[in-house]
Amino acid sequence: MNPVDKLTVLFERFPGIGPKQARRFVQYLLASPASGRSELSALIKDLGSQTSQCKKCFRYFVGKGGECDICSNAAREHGLLFVVEKDADLEQVERSGFKGLYFVLGGTIPLGGDIPAYVRVPQLLRRVGENNLQEIILGLSATSEGDHTRELLQEKIRQLAERGSGIKISSLGRGLSTGSELEYADPDTIASALNSRA
Repeated sequence: MNPVDKLTVLFERFPGIGPKQARRFVQYLLASPASGRSELSALIKDLGSQTSQCKKCFRYFVGKGGECDICSNAAREHGLLFVVEKDADLEQVERSGFKGLYFVLGGTIPLGGDIPAYVRVPQLLRRVGENNLQEIILGLSATSEGDHTRELLQEKIRQLAERGSGIKISSLGRGLSTGSELEYADPDTIASALNSRA
């Protein structure tokens, strides 16, 4: 396979990118100056060398070390944990003015299936058990898989709560329309959903 086709196939793996868009990306790069392609290549390499995954919330951040700037910030509300599916969701919630901490779950659990390894349920439960949390907000997508994941997490967290940790479990209010993903919601809608959580 030639470089044009290989790169097209690679771009098709990106979320929401189909074959036509992937081909347009490659055509754009072909028409760009060599310096632009070199800069893009260098930035992609820097993603691996200059970023880390937080050991506590699992978000990616620029820098080295165990915890990101949010988890290590003493001014945050450490008793409030917002569970999101992906980093893009966390960024949107942060724009809404939320001042607690986060946990990036890694995705949702398929209906009728086992929990995939990339969905960090064991890590979340460990975090819930180790921390002095007052409330966990399950901010998952308003989809059937998001609802399924929310129900499963509520059940598992309640089992922990029955063993002595009195944690409130809430979900975002439905200021978010059914079928919507948190990543695409505007900050005002997220703030409203946060205020009407149940």
